[in-house]
Amino acid sequence: MDYSRKIYEQADSGTSGGGSCEQHSGMRNVQNLEAVINEGLRVALLEETPDQSLEVLLEHLGKALAGERTYIFEQNESGCDDNTYEWVADGVEPEKENLQNVPPEVCASWYRKFSIGRHIVIECLEDIRETDPLQYENLKRQNIHSLVVVPLYNGQNLIGFYGVDNPPAKSLEYASNMLQTAAYFIVSSLKRRNLVRELQKRNYNVLHALSVDYLGIYQVNFNTGQCEIYRDSEQMSMDGAIHFADGYQAAMELYIFHNVVPRDQERLRAVTKKDYVLAQLRTRKKFYVRYQVKDNPWGLKHLEIHFYATEKAEENCAIFALRDVNAVVEQEEKYKLEARKSLEDILEGAKTGIWTIELEEGCLPRMYADRTMRLLLGVSDEIEPEACYRFWFENIEPDYVEMVQDSVREILETGRSEVIYPWNHPKLGKIYVRCGGVPDRTFKKQGACLNGYHQDITETMMTRKKQEQSIMELLEKVRRANSAKSEFLSHMSHDLRTPINGILGMLAILEKSPDDLERQKSCRKKIRVSTEHLLSLVNDVLQVSRLETGRPAAVEDPFDLHDILEDCITILSPQAEEAGIRLIMEKASLQHSRLIGNPLYLKQILMNVIDNALKYNRPHGSVFVRVKENDCQGEIANYRFEIEDTGIGIGKDFKKHIFEPFTQEHQDARTNYNGVGLGMSIVKKLVDQMKGAVEIDSQPGTGSMVQITLPIQINEAESIQPVAVEQKLQSNIAGMRVLLVEDNELNCEIVEFMLKEAGAEVVTANDGKAAVDAFTASPPGTFDCVLMDLMMPVMSGYEATRVMRALDRSDAGSVPIIALSANTFEEDIALAKDAGMDEHLAKPVDIGKMFKVMSRLRYRQEQ
Repeated sequence: MDYSRKIYEQADSGTSGGGSCEQHSGMRNVQNLEAVINEGLRVALLEETPDQSLEVLLEHLGKALAGERTYIFEQNESGCDDNTYEWVADGVEPEKENLQNVPPEVCASWYRKFSIGRHIVIECLEDIRETDPLQYENLKRQNIHSLVVVPLYNGQNLIGFYGVDNPPAKSLEYASNMLQTAAYFIVSSLKRRNLVRELQKRNYNVLHALSVDYLGIYQVNFNTGQCEIYRDSEQMSMDGAIHFADGYQAAMELYIFHNVVPRDQERLRAVTKKDYVLAQLRTRKKFYVRYQVKDNPWGLKHLEIHFYATEKAEENCAIFALRDVNAVVEQEEKYKLEARKSLEDILEGAKTGIWTIELEEGCLPRMYADRTMRLLLGVSDEIEPEACYRFWFENIEPDYVEMVQDSVREILETGRSEVIYPWNHPKLGKIYVRCGGVPDRTFKKQGACLNGYHQDITETMMTRKKQEQSIMELLEKVRRANSAKSEFLSHMSHDLRTPINGILGMLAILEKSPDDLERQKSCRKKIRVSTEHLLSLVNDVLQVSRLETGRPAAVEDPFDLHDILEDCITILSPQAEEAGIRLIMEKASLQHSRLIGNPLYLKQILMNVIDNALKYNRPHGSVFVRVKENDCQGEIANYRFEIEDTGIGIGKDFKKHIFEPFTQEHQDARTNYNGVGLGMSIVKKLVDQMKGAVEIDSQPGTGSMVQITLPIQINEAESIQPVAVEQKLQSNIAGMRVLLVEDNELNCEIVEFMLKEAGAEVVTANDGKAAVDAFTASPPGTFDCVLMDLMMPVMSGYEATRVMRALDRSDAGSVPIIALSANTFEEDIALAKDAGMDEHLAKPVDIGKMFKVMSRLRYRQEQ
C-alpha cells in the first residue's frame, strides 16, 4: 500500500513545469497508473476469496488515489442500488449501512450517462446543485465534495458502479483512468463471488436443513465445557465417550494434535478457544475457519469448522460443525486459475509481460518470465532463467544499455523506475519497449530481486511519430493558408481597385469634357466594361464561397443540351469577334439531347472554360467546342465536353494549382482584366457537385484541351415543351402600371427612370409595409406588375408578398410580383417562390431582361 501511495505522490509532484515537463509528466502518470493497477491486481489475487480480493483492491485503490472512501454499488432485484463493499480512510465515517436499497431515481442521471459509455466526474459538488438536486442532497449528506464513478458491465449488462470519494481535485483524470482500468477485474471478481455464493447456497444453506453435509455437528456449553453431539461420523472419530470426557477444550486440543497439519495447528487452537469464539459470536453471530488435515483413509484434505450463536447465548452456548470443503476449495482454486488466466490474457492483449530478475551475489543474473513475457522476448517456455536474462540483456540496443542499467540502480535506490528503449527482437527486428519495476523486499538471499513489466509499445511509438508528422503537416497547411489569405487579400485589393479606379478616372474625364461627345461615348463604354468586370468579380467570389460548403445542387429541371450549347456560343461570340478569335461549335451527334438536371450549372461550367480559352488565346487563334455522348446506362447518359484552344497553354508546375482559387500562371494577366483566377476553381467545384470529372491536357505555347465528363439524367418524355410564347414577345411594357418597392433611393431612381422611359406608369414605395398599404388602397386591377425588393426595413419583401397574396381581393393571387434582389443563391430564389413571387431577378438589374419578364407575365395574365 505504501508503494502505491508513493507512486501516486510521484505522479502528483510531476504536474508542474513547462511544456516538455508536462509531456514527461503525462507519460509518467500513465506509467505509474499501469504499475499501481498491476500491483493492486497482484495483491488482490493473493486473497483466498473474491470478497477479500475486492476489499483488498478497494483499499489499494483508495490509498493510491488519496481518497476518503472507495466503494462498490450493485443493482438489486428491485432495481435499487446496494452498497456491497466499502473501504474508508482513517477518521472517515462508514456509509455502507446507510446506503442499502437506494431508490433508482437517486442515481438515474448517472445511469443515463453510463448507458452512452460515459463515466461520472464531479469536481465540485455545487456544480450539480441545480441539475441533479436529488443526488446533490445524497452526496452532501455524506460530506462528499468530489468524486469519480465508473460503470460496471457484465458483458452488455450494466450491473452497478464503483468509485472513489473526495480524491484530490488535480488527480481526477488520473483516478478516472485507474478506475476504468480496474473495472474488468472488479466485474470478474463479482462474477466469481456470485458463483461461490451459488455453490455455497446449494451445498450448505441452513445448518439444520443441510446437516447431512456436515461431518459432525455439536453444541458446546462453554461455562461447563460439556458437548452435546447432534451428528458424528467415522471420518472425524469424535465419539463423545472418548473425546469429550474431559470437556470441550481438551477434546479440541486432542483433535488438532492428531488431525490438523502442523502449519495450521496454532491458528486453529487460537480461534477455537472459548474467549475468542464468544467474542466473535457476540458481534458476528457466526464465523468459520478453514484448515487442512493430515493424510487419512477417507481422502479428507480441506475442512472448515463453523461456529453459530444459539438462543442460549446468555448461557455461553454455541453450535460448531465440521465440514468437508474439498470441492469448494478445488472450485475456488479453479476460479483463481481462471482469474490468473484472464489477467494473463489481458496482459497479452496489452503486450505486457511480467518478469522477476534475481541479482544474487556470486551467481549469474536470473530472469523468470511469465507466458506473455516469453512471447514478447521470442524465447521458448523451456529456457533457463540465466539464459533468459542473457538473451534479454544482449538484445538491448547498445546505445541504451547504460540507460537501462541506470534505471535498475534507480529501482534499488528509490523503489521505482521506468525506461523506454529499443530492443532487437529475433523475428520482428527493432521494437520499442517500456520497462519498469520495483524491488522485492521479501528477497532473503544476498543481493537484490526486482519485479516488473515489459511492454511492447512499438505501435504507440509509430503512432506518435505519425501524429508528430501530421502535426507538422498541419502546421505547414496553416502556414500555407495564412499565406494564401494574405495573397487573397492582395489580389482582391488589386482586382477591386483596378476597375474602381478606371470608373472614377472615366467619370473625371467626363466631367472635364462636357462638349466632347466622342470622348464621352468612349468613357461611358469603358465605365461599362469596368463595371461589368467588377460585377463578374463579385459574382465569382460569391460563387466560390457558396460552393465551398460542398452542398449538392438539388435542381432537376428539363432542358435541351443543344439549347445550352447554342446559348453559350451566342453569349461569347461577340467577345470572340472583338478579340479576333474563331469560336467554332463542331456538330454534335447526340442520341439524347433532352435531359433533366441543373442547366444553370452546366452553362456556368461551359462558359467559364470557353471564356478562359478566349482570354488566354493568341490573336487570330481558334477555340473548338465539341460534345459527345459516350454511353447510356438506364436513365443516365455520360457526356464528354471538349474545349480546345490554340492559346498560350499551361506550364507543368502551374497545372497542379489550376483549380485553386485566385491562382494565375501569369500575374500580369490581372492588369488587362483577363481574370482573377476563379473560373477553373468554380468549374471544378460545379463538376464535383454534378458527380463528374475534369481533365486538362496542355503544353506551353501550343494550346490546351479541357475535357469534362458529366453523368446527366435523360428526359424520358416524348417531347419537350414548345418554345414559350413569351420568348417571342417583344420587350414592350408601354402602358403598364407598375408598383416599384425599393428602399434604396438611388436604385429606385434608376429603375423608375428606365420604366418611365419605356412608357410605364410607376408608383413607388420605400418598404414592404408601404407597398402593402399602396396595394390595399388601390382598386383591384390597378397594377399590372409589382417589382419587389427583398431586404427592406419595417417589412421585408417576402413578408409583404405573403400579405398581398392573402388579401381578399380579385387580383391578390394573380398580379405578377417580381423579386429584385442582390441575394442570388438558389435558396434565395426558392424562398422568393415560396413567398408567392413569380420571378426572381438579380441586382444589378438587367433592364432588358426585366422588360422581357414583365412582358411575359403581362401576356400570361391577359390569357
